[in-house]
Amino acid sequence: MPEEQRCDILLRGGTVFDGLGNPGFCADVAITDERVVAIGELEGWRAGIELSVEGLCVAPGFIDIHTHADFSLNHHPEQLSVLFQGVTTQVGGNCGFAVGQIDDTPLFRQEQRWLKPYGVSINWRSFDEYLHQLDELGLGANYVPQCGHGTARKKVMGYEKRPPTPTELDAMRHEIALCFEAGAVAFTTGLEYPPNSFAETDEIIALAKVAAQYGGFYATHLRSEGDYLIESVQEALRIAHEAGLPLQLAHHKAEGRHNWGKVHQTLQMVSEAVAQGLDVTLDVYPYTAYQTSLAVASLPSWALDGDPDTLLARLRDPHERERLIHAMREAQPDWHSTVIGSTPHNRDYQGLTLADAARLAGKDPEPFVLDLLLDAGGHVGVAWFNMAEDDLRTVLQYPLTMVASDGVGTEPSKYAAERPHPRSYGTFPRVLAQYVRQEGLLSLEEAIFKMTGLPAARLRLTDRGVLQEGAYADIVVFDFGAIQDLADFQNPHRLAQGVVHLLVNGRFAIRDGAYTGTRAGRVLRRG
Repeated sequence: MPEEQRCDILLRGGTVFDGLGNPGFCADVAITDERVVAIGELEGWRAGIELSVEGLCVAPGFIDIHTHADFSLNHHPEQLSVLFQGVTTQVGGNCGFAVGQIDDTPLFRQEQRWLKPYGVSINWRSFDEYLHQLDELGLGANYVPQCGHGTARKKVMGYEKRPPTPTELDAMRHEIALCFEAGAVAFTTGLEYPPNSFAETDEIIALAKVAAQYGGFYATHLRSEGDYLIESVQEALRIAHEAGLPLQLAHHKAEGRHNWGKVHQTLQMVSEAVAQGLDVTLDVYPYTAYQTSLAVASLPSWALDGDPDTLLARLRDPHERERLIHAMREAQPDWHSTVIGSTPHNRDYQGLTLADAARLAGKDPEPFVLDLLLDAGGHVGVAWFNMAEDDLRTVLQYPLTMVASDGVGTEPSKYAAERPHPRSYGTFPRVLAQYVRQEGLLSLEEAIFKMTGLPAARLRLTDRGVLQEGAYADIVVFDFGAIQDLADFQNPHRLAQGVVHLLVNGRFAIRDGAYTGTRAGRVLRRG
């Protein structure tokens, strides 16, 4: 008789998906310590923990390549809303904002206002020290860091709207190099948001070249995702080409009814660039509403020039208010399509459309928006329903598109007063439930590839995002017939269902549908 083989955990009889786009097959999966040690018919194997997973899908843990997890990791390291989606790895520092790069000076008071209510003190002195603090915290899911352009620019130039001097450009280069030395995998921009938006293309190219030297990629929230979407994709392709590095187009979409359908042209642009040798991929979340800053979404661009105090001064000044109200009325935004998210100073308005909240306050929408921003210190989150379902499907089906949430880790009890976008709870189950099980837009193996192998390849995580011998045991076991997002815009704090087991680095974060309390995630640094 062959000698009995031993392992720590044995998952028996599930349908195994390798994360590379191949169809599922029935097999057992053996895990020892942090790694998968065998896959197949493991009749002679024994384990300390043996679980029957017959009738369930066994796949690599999902990788969320576009998150803002760094805004919650320090005060919610468990990341419950993430785990119950089957996510085992998150990528943060997106849209040009990276918490690890900020400091406790007045320059970063806006970021401090986001963190200090949760008891987070900015006591790290470098990006490297921040990542070491995350290591010591113990994370529910793995975390991949990126370097933010906007944070670097603010640190060097504040809110100056001008090109940097040679000395300032060198200082930003140095900041970005330090992030990559500490383990960042990419350089990110959020060119719709100040101070990112104050940078010209040549500045971004110069800084992206630093990322290229470290083998990083360029991930961008485009300068415009609406009226100037085509031009913004052209800019991103130019930056990647001239800087000599891969490109990740974040949460790709076309905002505004008159821009619907433009994604067909942008995807064609991507295909042509790839045919010419440029390495380009995209990500998308499965919702037709995006969440953003009310100021960015509703005010004219000139109103955002300067720092947050300058914006607040404009909101108070009678003459400037008239200018702002006139500009907003000319733009004719649909206030009925905008839902107020988290605004701690006015909780009664959370979940209402701007039109309904303004009516409740007895004001016209435009002055109501200005007053709401003023009360909140300039920062109010809103969900804007102005994307097309057909565009979403088109981008999701595109072969180079990954699934990503653009969310943050949260949980129902501790953060009940907040009003997050439901993507923080439901992105990955929603794709599997609606676009695979219900609509058949993607096959199950295609969807899993977009959640695992494809983002792993972009991140150069050669032993994650795949289910094969020798890979890290980041594994999700889910019931395909039951997996479902439950969160919506009126009730966003609802954990997804259908994830039966979840292993992070070989340890159960979820077992039999319940959170175990184990925090086995770690910071995954470049290289």
